[in-house]
Order: sequence, then C-alpha cells, then structure tokens
Amino acid sequence: MSTKATEGVNRPKGSLRKIVRRFVLSLLTLLVLGVIVFLLIPSPIQPAKWSAPTAPSFQEPGPWQQNNKLSSAQIVTDAPKSPEFITFNKDGEMYTGDSDGKIYKVAFDAEGNPQKAQVFADTKGTPNGLIFDANGNLIVTDVKKGLLSINPSGSIEVLADQVDGKPIYLANELDIAKDGAIYFSDTSNYGSVTFKEMAENKPHGRLLKYDPKTKQTTVLLEGLYFANGVVLSADEDFVLVAESYHYQLTRYWLKGPKKGTSDIFADNLAGFPDNVTRDEQGHFWVGIFTTRLSFVDQMHSNPWLASTMAKIPQSLLNGASAPAKHGLAVELSPQGELIGSWHDPEGTVYGVTTATSHNGYLYIGTAPGGSPGVRRIALTK
Repeated sequence: MSTKATEGVNRPKGSLRKIVRRFVLSLLTLLVLGVIVFLLIPSPIQPAKWSAPTAPSFQEPGPWQQNNKLSSAQIVTDAPKSPEFITFNKDGEMYTGDSDGKIYKVAFDAEGNPQKAQVFADTKGTPNGLIFDANGNLIVTDVKKGLLSINPSGSIEVLADQVDGKPIYLANELDIAKDGAIYFSDTSNYGSVTFKEMAENKPHGRLLKYDPKTKQTTVLLEGLYFANGVVLSADEDFVLVAESYHYQLTRYWLKGPKKGTSDIFADNLAGFPDNVTRDEQGHFWVGIFTTRLSFVDQMHSNPWLASTMAKIPQSLLNGASAPAKHGLAVELSPQGELIGSWHDPEGTVYGVTTATSHNGYLYIGTAPGGSPGVRRIALTK
C-alpha cells in the first residue's frame, strides 16, 4: 500500500480524536466555569459557627449502649403513613395525625387488640401535636393552620394563628396544663422545615402559651434552635421544649424562684430530639428523629461549607438530611438524667418522633422519611 493511501486512511481517525479532545476540553471548561459561578453566587444565609459536643457512644457500656428493644415493635395501624404524635382519650382510644391532614382514631377490643383505624377529622393541613382538653376537645397544633380545637363531632375551630400581630409560623407540638393553659412550640419563622435553617445554625423558634379564658397567646421564650416537642412536668412547675438542631431540651420555669427563666434540662443527646411525653412516673420519653449526622456537625463548625451547601436547591438536599435507619427513643428522669435508650439498629423502626407510654406499651410515631405506621412494644425492662 502506498504512503498516500495510508495517510488517507489515518486522517479520519486523527480528526475524530481531535473532535473528542475538543469536546472534552469544552465540557471541562464549562464545568470549571459552572463551579466558579456557583462559588461566586452569594449565599442566602450567614451561618453561625458552632462546635457541637462529641456524640455519645452507642458502643460503650451505659444508658446509651446499643440494643434492639425497638426492633420487635408491632404494627398498631398502618393507616397513617407518618403518625407524628400519638395521644389517647379517656376511653383509651388512640388518636394520631398524618401529614396529609387526616386525624385517625383507633379503638381496642377487650384483649387490647387494635381495631381498624377510622378517620376522625381532616384539618386540610398538617396536624402534628394533639392532646385532649378537660372538655373532651382534641387540641391540635397544625403546621399550616396554627392552634386548633376539634370537638367530639369533628368540627374544627382555630384558636390561634397569630401572636403579637405576627403569624404563628409553624405550630408544632403542645401540652395542656390543669388550668387549661396550652403550651406549644412555634418551630421557626422560616415557616417550613428547610436545610437552609439547619445550615444557618441560628435560633428562629419560640415557646408560646394560649390562655383559653382570655383567648390570648403570649410568647414565653424566643431564640430556640428549631423548637419542637413540648411537655409539662408532673407538678407543672416547668415546661420542656426540645431544641432539635442543638440536641437538647430546654426548661422554662413556671413556678418558684426561677419563674420566667430558662435553663438546659438535658443536652448532648445522641440525635435530633423531636416530641417529648411524660409517663405516670413523671419520666420523660423523647423520640429521636435521627441519630447524629456527622456531616451536619462538620458543617456547623465550618461556616464556609455551610454557606456553600445552602446554595444547593432544597430538592437536591432532601436525601442528605433524611433520618438514619436507626430507631431511637430515650427515657429521662424528672431531673433530666438519662435512664435508658431504646434502639432499633436494624432499621425496621426509624425516623422516630414520638414515644408514648400507655397501658404497659410504648407507642412509637414517625414523620415523613421514617418508617410508616404506628407501632408498639411491651414496656418490659
């Protein structure tokens, strides 16, 4: 074969290689430019630096040590996919809400077996906290609607959706005192659960009080890091509110020499505390929505990383903040000491928001992203 013929055969191959190289270079240039532009875009937040305490170990002996107490929890009802909170009426019927607005009622037979769930009401919002008042009305904190009252026939009344002339942005959880006063959390003035708020690491939550006699709502405490679960002590001398993003429970004093002040009741929890309930012994049960996420702690200690992450669209970050598939609930003494922890390392139960003690069982509720349905486990120790 002649030299000219050989050159004629190689020329197309050389041209193809050049085209591929140019395409790759163009693509790399676009990627580099994209990264530069992304980094130059101003962040929507100005994060506060925080060095989170080292998370408790699940491996060392002690009350945090990993076990499988929650792993054998049985389904009570799978009608609500995300039963955020669980409560019972005076007849022992269970009530729980779902993220689509429906509130379900579950009765039990003489042997304690759950019956089919029935829809009790539909708030057309997102009912989170729910507790019965002395008159048999179901008082509900609805993320979208505010503080609601639902009478036994299912009729809904808005008790409060504003405070001091401003909206109640995200009514979350509640408890009711013997005098009828309702204590509830307004989680954040962001108005929704967003990754940006977590990255920003600044307090936007409040603890509120509604007086049914005057129908007035007042602010008791501000500057809370994602105000969440609320519960009164047995003597009603203080009320607790969970600060999910700082892994702690804050105590607000209602009586005594410390009345009107607040302090830390329990800190350095092994995850994000959600709802808090009280049992007949005066002990507190805390649902841990997810165990600690190492990248979140790293982000809090690095404001540049946090501000950069906040530029990413929320839809792309939902998976990053999803709960770990490790179910966890903890029991605290009336003084805030950790009595024990209940785990499901197998991930059958996870995304725990509520642990409610009732008639010898621990009932477990969850939120979107967690395992579906209400479950329960016998309270044997």
